[in-house]
Amino acid sequence: MARTAVHEIVKAVMRSTAQRLRLSNDSEAAAAAAHIEQASTHWMRHTAGTRQSDLVDLKAVRDNLSHADIATTNTYVHTEDDVRHDATPDAHWTGWTVR
Repeated sequence: MARTAVHEIVKAVMRSTAQRLRLSNDSEAAAAAAHIEQASTHWMRHTAGTRQSDLVDLKAVRDNLSHADIATTNTYVHTEDDVRHDATPDAHWTGWTVR
């Protein structure tokens, strides 16, 4: 399957999910819909790399993401940012969080 085909499938799923969220007529669901519409295969790859970097050796993450240089993979390490973000979900201006 071509990379563009996977991208289109993911975008279609995200659009469909956003439409279903908007049908609920809930302000939190509308905000979630706007957020999920921005998702892409690249976003999913970045999220997976970030989560993996919290759990496994960075060299394994590098290999999983097919990076030639560990410095590229190191950009996925967001531990301090994650701790800060997790500490403030109730104060988030949209009133919803993605976990």
